[in-house]
Amino acid sequence: MKTHLLDNPIWNALETVHQAFATGTSMVQKYADDRLPFMAMQYYDGLHLAAIAPYCRRDEIIFIKDALTTIPADWAIVDRINCLQMVYTPEAAVLLPAVEEEVRLTAADQEELFELVQLVQPGFFKRNTVELGNYYGIRSGGKLVAVAGERFKLDGFTELSAICTHPEYTGKRYAQRLITVLCTEILNQGAVPFLHVVDSNTRAIQIYERMGFQKRIDFPLLKLRYLGTGG
Repeated sequence: MKTHLLDNPIWNALETVHQAFATGTSMVQKYADDRLPFMAMQYYDGLHLAAIAPYCRRDEIIFIKDALTTIPADWAIVDRINCLQMVYTPEAAVLLPAVEEEVRLTAADQEELFELVQLVQPGFFKRNTVELGNYYGIRSGGKLVAVAGERFKLDGFTELSAICTHPEYTGKRYAQRLITVLCTEILNQGAVPFLHVVDSNTRAIQIYERMGFQKRIDFPLLKLRYLGTGG
């Protein structure tokens, strides 16, 4: 059966645009330390986890597409997270006009960006995740209160991620404006925006749908902890 690049986006990102950030083998790879807590396989088989073990630290937490039928004893399942994969469809989009508040973030914003994402969406973002793509933010009174950026990048597709607004600043459509900036930029580069969202986050899903994102597939994630000694 013919597969689509977005059926295995993490693997295809590590094999192409993000190859410089990859570590592992020809069958299983992960993002290098302090980039992203994600790994992927060309063909999903729990036996391949033994091959990535030398590249992992004891007690390391890592996410993978939930497509494994067996899990070796030196790995523990921490959680299962049901996500939707949504792809941008321009003809269905209702984008907001950009305003001067939206700025591209730089290395000087890295710590503040990390702290905001950890506050709103802990666990999926590391200090050097910003190296994987462009990030934009909105400040209020000098404080970074909303961010959005790019995560998995593969040929023809770029994922939006870390779409966060500080709890004290919600309801101002900051996230929608940042999504507009990113989608416009990605489309101008000849790529298609996509994203992943936890299926219980109905408010976010409704916003994404209004902005032109449509569900493509269910994309369940497995959160694992490595119990071995690594390399």
